Amino acid sequence: MIIKTSQIKRAIIIMALIAVSGNIYSQQANTKKSKQAAQSPAETTPDYKNPKLSTHQRVEDLIKRMTLEEKVNQLQSQLTFLHEYKDRQWEVGHFRNIAHFLHNTDKGPATTIQCAEAVNEDSRKAIAAHRLGIPVLQNGEALHGAMWGMATCFPQSISMAASFDNDFYYKVGLAAAKETRAVGVRQIFAPVVNISRDPRWGRTEEGYGEDPFLNARMGVAWTKAFEESGVVASPKHYVDNYGDGGHDSFASNMSWRTLREVFLEPFRACVEEGGARSIMAAYNTIDGTPCTSNKTLLTDILRDEWGFQGFVISDYSGMPGVHSAHKVATSHSDAQAQCFDAGLDVGLGFGTLSSYSLLLDLVKQGRIKEEAVDVSLRRVLTVKFDLGLFDNPYVDPKEADRIVNSKEHKMLATEAARKVMTLLKNKDNILPLSDKAVKRIGVFGPAANRLSTGDYSGPSGGLKGEFIANSVNPYQGLKARLKGKAEVALHPANSDVATLAKTCDVVIFFAAIQEGEGEDRSLLTLPKRTMKLAESLDHAAIVETGSKETFEVDQEKMIGELAASGVKTIVVLQNGSVVDVRNWVDKVDAVLEAWYPGEQGGIAIAETLFGDNNPGGRLPVSWARHAGQLPIYYYIKPSGRGYSYLDDNGKPMFPFGYGLSYTTFEYSDLVVPEKVTRKGDTKVLVTVKNTGARKGDEVVQLYLYDEYASASRPAKELKAFKRVTLEPGESRQVELVLPYRSFGFWDKNLMFTVEPGDFTVMIGKNAEEILLKKQIKADSFDVLTCPSCNPKVITR
Repeated sequence: MIIKTSQIKRAIIIMALIAVSGNIYSQQANTKKSKQAAQSPAETTPDYKNPKLSTHQRVEDLIKRMTLEEKVNQLQSQLTFLHEYKDRQWEVGHFRNIAHFLHNTDKGPATTIQCAEAVNEDSRKAIAAHRLGIPVLQNGEALHGAMWGMATCFPQSISMAASFDNDFYYKVGLAAAKETRAVGVRQIFAPVVNISRDPRWGRTEEGYGEDPFLNARMGVAWTKAFEESGVVASPKHYVDNYGDGGHDSFASNMSWRTLREVFLEPFRACVEEGGARSIMAAYNTIDGTPCTSNKTLLTDILRDEWGFQGFVISDYSGMPGVHSAHKVATSHSDAQAQCFDAGLDVGLGFGTLSSYSLLLDLVKQGRIKEEAVDVSLRRVLTVKFDLGLFDNPYVDPKEADRIVNSKEHKMLATEAARKVMTLLKNKDNILPLSDKAVKRIGVFGPAANRLSTGDYSGPSGGLKGEFIANSVNPYQGLKARLKGKAEVALHPANSDVATLAKTCDVVIFFAAIQEGEGEDRSLLTLPKRTMKLAESLDHAAIVETGSKETFEVDQEKMIGELAASGVKTIVVLQNGSVVDVRNWVDKVDAVLEAWYPGEQGGIAIAETLFGDNNPGGRLPVSWARHAGQLPIYYYIKPSGRGYSYLDDNGKPMFPFGYGLSYTTFEYSDLVVPEKVTRKGDTKVLVTVKNTGARKGDEVVQLYLYDEYASASRPAKELKAFKRVTLEPGESRQVELVLPYRSFGFWDKNLMFTVEPGDFTVMIGKNAEEILLKKQIKADSFDVLTCPSCNPKVITR
């Protein structure tokens, strides 16, 4: 959401108002506490205000005291841009925190203290507007870091998926959650656990790639980190948020079998294992019914099967779309009724029709019963009480300032960027470069002298992260790394490429693509990019003022010219999905996939190029050769004929799980139990040795194949992985754990079962390079989930 100059002026006005009234909330709160302390709690304090009582007791007491209108208000939400803040509806129960839109003032991004004070003041006014003093739930975005003010920007979600390290990702989540909560934001619209099997989908960068298991592990890590930190996570977009051709929010044509086997699994894990207290419904339809009004999804599966206890929210303006887009409701009133009946608790969006603006009338007309409203209300209030909002609705701005963008979090962002670096090509081991041999480096391309962070990257005055404080882009990272050792020459705008290249020992091209929400691609090749003149000049003053002059870069042509110069050529990609590299990959010497590496990405890129960091990232996607192979994913089921095209062998350029290292690894001694452990985990052991001369990370991957089953199964499915760091010559026995559920599947009757029979355990470096195999036997039949046993759940 781009912030304009007029909005910046309004932000300054809001800041001024906060400066006057910022401390009012604490004075009033202290006065209120003093009055209560002077009186007998038994005589004056209603049960819902008594923190000694259980959440259930407090919720029920409050509901009894509320009017119908007050109940409905708690199921409504609002988002206001800065110029609309004057129209704030103080009675609604949910609000997009105003700090989200305070990214920039006339002096740069809003400070943490300013953001915390703004949210405090908004919460104070909301509580004061309620007869019963019900607090508002402040929500916002935190896809890869809190999206407001001076928050730390970590690597994008797809980047962290490439780390194949969900334990480390959990630590990143804890830091992001700490910063989110510090300013008073208590619900986030993340993680994105939509499976992406088609990189044309512009939002591929927001998720964790093509594999259900990897998506589940990363999604659970992010969900758990926030929920354990007192911030509600909202896995989204439930479910299958893109359609044929990679089009965002198009109708899903997936069968219920495919939905069960692939697309629903990460959501189940986030609910059952991650403890998510909210879920965001998707825009699209499933089997002809919008997800927003889909009872099978929102009630039968989510609540009856998975035991979800939280509240369901729509995507922004998803509810009116049931009428205006999908045309399955005859009016907005009918749309709201359908959504409510299906199990949607809270509507998000722009304008009143996006929220439950007509719910009050629907109850008065008898279309919806007040008891049904109480059910949704109970879910919302339970979360608010459990979060402690009734007892402590405000934050300490000074403490927030200590937490946000701290030295510790910046170090974590740097380490995260190191972990995501994924080496795709390294001809003749040109990498790592030697700072003793290289004395002049030529730097080219649209992503060289700018910070590439991907969507949902605050603070930015938008989503792209242009103004993140104390960030390091690739050019800056190289200059810092080579200070006093080598010259880093930035290619000036419109100057001859070969002329500069021939004066260098090595040249590096930093490539970029255009993608994001509402920006699906039909072509996967590197596009021509428009660059600001300032981005091609090494003058801080020009960069800061942001010259409006621009020029166009034909990326593939420039890469070709660099390779033709005879100078060693390296391409560094900064992107969130697959790029068609066929036109130039054979011409260059090395390709490093840096993804969107976050605010400290420039440091990690420079360290990786010069060997201070050994790349250990692995591809969370199958890297298609071209768009004609799409959709593409490794876990395909058996074909009745073959797997190739007339003009293509059907295999990706780089397989899922692929990534090179500056060292080498050897696998041996695979130990697999004879039988599956029915009650508990099955443990598989394998020995990995670093046979090279450098310390490095290896991602050990375990794939499973069910030899015979009542329904056709994929040739392999990822079921466990572990990233390990080994010194040169070091060997380690790695343990990979398989819960009993790992051997289950959706059988011919769409029951999730474990069938007796043989399974092949495969250990590999990636989905194509399997090194060790052994068999294991399951000797019992168990039904783990039986939707068909519940007549309300019909998904066949």
